[in-house]
Amino acid sequence: MRIGYLSTAYHTSHLLREIGILIAEWKLFGTGPAIVRAFERGEIDLAYIGLPPAMVGIDEGVELKCIAGGHVEGTVIAGKDKFNSSEEAGEELAFKQLDGMKIGVPSRGSIHDVILRKKLEDYGVNAEVINYPWADMILLDYETGKLDAVCGTPNLAVLVKNAGGKILVPPSELMPYNPSYGIVVTGDMLERVDELRDFIVKHEWACHMMRENPKWVAGVVERGYEGFLDRETIEKILRLSPKYCASIPPEYVNATLEFAEILHSLGYIDKKPGKREVFETGIVDSVHPEGHHYR
Repeated sequence: MRIGYLSTAYHTSHLLREIGILIAEWKLFGTGPAIVRAFERGEIDLAYIGLPPAMVGIDEGVELKCIAGGHVEGTVIAGKDKFNSSEEAGEELAFKQLDGMKIGVPSRGSIHDVILRKKLEDYGVNAEVINYPWADMILLDYETGKLDAVCGTPNLAVLVKNAGGKILVPPSELMPYNPSYGIVVTGDMLERVDELRDFIVKHEWACHMMRENPKWVAGVVERGYEGFLDRETIEKILRLSPKYCASIPPEYVNATLEFAEILHSLGYIDKKPGKREVFETGIVDSVHPEGHHYR
């Protein structure tokens, strides 16, 4: 199995890779839209990806289905310490103070890009949004003073805090149950039921460990970052929004379809997909019949 994954520390890809319980060819990508292009070229079979870029791919004719969840509420706004947080001033003022500022965010169509642009539109904020092909490049420009704020994963938010910044709007406030990432496969992969079931079982075990023992997980995952992220930082990332699960409950589906509305209003997709066009839940329902663990 060829698996596309991102540098995001709270994805189970990093834990599964390091402990070696899954035989796969792992391929690293900078953003979700880059993963969609890899699907389109036939380079990968399965991927960790936010649902908005997956829906953009589906709209463009790429045959994809989400077969499992992974995490919800994984988008954070962080920035310079001079700004007020939503806790200090409320969400509206936390966004309005960014008027005229430069905000770095992953590539157009990523879940972070979609959330940011919708919130800026909602509050009438005229900020300069700068998209990056690799999310890791955002931190460098922030640290060198080219950006006033960032929008991205808990990885990025924790590193901004480590650099003297602060979280302006936490992940829990931006959009309930927004599908931070899910497990997406090609149409051909749906026929390989036993392989996918085995993957989801291991994926759910890893989700459980991230919820229940983030300190141990951080120690394992640290090895794959080769000094770029230390154990303490990774543990902070895991704890910032500890909502990990493989299941696809109605809340996850509904939040995803809300994104379809937003994607359509922003002109990212021509048609709004329904549940059946995005999800295939049969395998995960057989593996995870109990209630979800996002809350």
